[in-house]
Amino acid sequence: MKNDEIKEANRRALPKLLLVLAIFMVVGFTFGFFASRYGLGALSGTIKNAGAFFGTYIAPWMILGIAVIMPVICTILYRRAKKQIDAWDGEDEDDYLRIDRALSLTIWISNTAMIFSYFLMAAAYSGGTDIFENAYTTTLFLITLVSLFAIIFAMLVIGQKCVDATKRVNPEKRASFYDMKFQKKWMEDCDEAERIMIGKCAFRAYSATNKVCALSAGILAACALIFDIGFLPSLAVCLVWVVNLTFFYKEAIKYAGAGNQIRR
Repeated sequence: MKNDEIKEANRRALPKLLLVLAIFMVVGFTFGFFASRYGLGALSGTIKNAGAFFGTYIAPWMILGIAVIMPVICTILYRRAKKQIDAWDGEDEDDYLRIDRALSLTIWISNTAMIFSYFLMAAAYSGGTDIFENAYTTTLFLITLVSLFAIIFAMLVIGQKCVDATKRVNPEKRASFYDMKFQKKWMEDCDEAERIMIGKCAFRAYSATNKVCALSAGILAACALIFDIGFLPSLAVCLVWVVNLTFFYKEAIKYAGAGNQIRR
């Protein structure tokens, strides 16, 4: 682009950016004013107690439910995909897409369940050592722990089954799901079209992560002031944010330096 075109593009985009920033500032100021005016900081103790109650008495049953329901749903989806693979003639593109969607959905559900289980495990820990003061809460904690390991085991088995099924319809794929370098080897077996698709998906994930981290960091910073939650939640979000940015730009610099040739 020429300099005039660059300046014109900036003039068109800048007002929208300033408007969004102004809206966020007004919302933040309004929230802070009412928080100070009506003493919302007093709710911090209530929120802490509610969190401890949730972690001690609710989270164990939720993670147990995930440990039971997730394998059932994923098994149904996997078996449906397996039947489609068995009936596939190796030519019909529509059937291939249905198989791919079913396997992708299965892995998506299992991994999402694992992430939620980590959150629920952390919620269970939030009760502190008080959860070991009586047999009932200790039993609930053990339920949480066993359920977490059951979910991880189910996620691994389901992931292996889905990868093996994918290898049946894509014979060029050779990497084992249990290989420590599985993702790298899987990428090496992908053709150019698959790599472009992975790149587009990765960029969408990168963009979404930036937006969520920016919003979460702002909210948690306000909560640290109003509800006295400390700085660790913000630190965790900002750590994910900076790692996401660092690896993205590190890879961008590497590939640009190689003349846009992706090196394995």
